[in-house]
Amino acid sequence: MTFLKDLKDEKNWSEALYLLAFSCYVIFFYLQSTTFTMNVPGVLYSIVRGVLLFTALTRIVLFRNEIKAPVAVALAAFTGLGIFYFVSRGDFMVLDAALITAGALNVSFKSIGVLYVFISTFISLLALVCSQTGIIPDYTFSTNYGEEERIRHSLGIIYPTDCFAHIFYLVTTYFLIRWKRITYPEIIGAGVLFGVVYYFTSARADMIGAALILVLVLILKLTGFKKITFPDKLKKVFSIAFMPLCAAVILVVTSLYDPLNAYLNRLDAMMSYRLSLGKTGLELYGYKLLGATNFAENGNANGGVRNYSYIFYDSAYIKYLFKYGIVMLLVLFLVYALIGLRLNASKMFYAMVFIGVITLSFIIEHHMLELSYNITLLVLTADISTILQSSPYINKNKRNGIIT
Repeated sequence: MTFLKDLKDEKNWSEALYLLAFSCYVIFFYLQSTTFTMNVPGVLYSIVRGVLLFTALTRIVLFRNEIKAPVAVALAAFTGLGIFYFVSRGDFMVLDAALITAGALNVSFKSIGVLYVFISTFISLLALVCSQTGIIPDYTFSTNYGEEERIRHSLGIIYPTDCFAHIFYLVTTYFLIRWKRITYPEIIGAGVLFGVVYYFTSARADMIGAALILVLVLILKLTGFKKITFPDKLKKVFSIAFMPLCAAVILVVTSLYDPLNAYLNRLDAMMSYRLSLGKTGLELYGYKLLGATNFAENGNANGGVRNYSYIFYDSAYIKYLFKYGIVMLLVLFLVYALIGLRLNASKMFYAMVFIGVITLSFIIEHHMLELSYNITLLVLTADISTILQSSPYINKNKRNGIIT
C-alpha cells in the first residue's frame, strides 16, 4: 500500500520518468560508440528529448523554491545556448546535456549512477564478446610510440581511446556512488581492469587519469576517508579556478606551438599531436563568441590495421572553443565551479578531487558533454546526499567484503 501511495506522488513519477529517459538516452548514444550496425529511427531521439524537456520543466516547477540563484543562472544559460545551437545549426549535444542536467534536479545521483554503471558494463561486455567472436568488427590501429609500433584494439568500440574512456568513467562513477563503501577488492579489481584495457588500447592519457583515481581512492581507503583539513578558501579557489586553469594551459600552449621549436614538437608528439592539430584549428576558426558556423572535424574509424592521420580536436576545451565559442566555455566553467562548491559544502572535497582529475583529462580528451561517457555534469542538480548514506556495517565488518 505504501508503494502504491508513493506512486501517486508526482515527484516520484517525474523521477521515474527521468530515469527512464536518461537510461534510453545513454543506451542510444553508448551503442553509437560501438561498432554495432544499427538504424535507430530519428523519432525515438525526438521522443526521448521531449520526455527530458517535460521532466525538466516538471521538476523545476516542483522544486522551484529549492533552486539557488547561481544554479538557476547556470541552467538558464546552458539551456539557452543548447536551444540556440539546436535551432541555428541542428546541433543537439548542448541541448541534450542541458536537459539531462536540468531534469536531474533532486533526483538521486546514486540512482542515476547505478543505472549508468549497469548500462555501461552491459554494453561494454556485449561489445567485447561480439567483437572477439566476429559478430562485430574489432577496429585495430597501428600507432608509433617513438620507434615502437603498437597495434591498438578498440574491443568493439569505434576507437581505442573511446574504449578506455568508457571504462575510465564507468569506474570513476562506481567509486563515486560507492563512497565510503569502497573496498580493497574493488580497488584491486579496478586496477586490473584498467591494466587489461590499457594493454589492448594503449590509451596513455586515459591511463594516467585512471592511475590518479586509483591512487586517490587507495589513499582515502587507507586513511579511513578522514576529513581533509585544507582551508575552506583554498577548497573554494580550487573548485572555481581549476577548470579555467586547465583550459588556459592547453589554449596558451596550443597558441604558442611552433613546428620549429624542438621542445614543443616533443611535447606535441607526447600528446599525440594535439598541439599541432589545435594550432591548425586556431588558424581555421580563431576565437569566436558563439563558435564557428563552418566547424568540421573528420575522424578515421574505418577499421583495419594501418597507419592513419586525421583532423580531430581531442581536447574538450579546444574543441568546444572552436565549435561552440567563448560563451559556452564560460558557462561550463560556471557549471563546474558550482559543482565543486556544492561538493565542498557537502563535506565531499575528495569527490571534488575526482572531478578535478576528470577536468584535467579534458585537456586531452573530448567527452565533457557526452552523457553516455561523463555524468559528472549532473552533480550540479542531482541529490548527492544519497551517496553519503553509508551501510551500518562499515568499519564493523572485519572481512571488509565487496558488498557492504
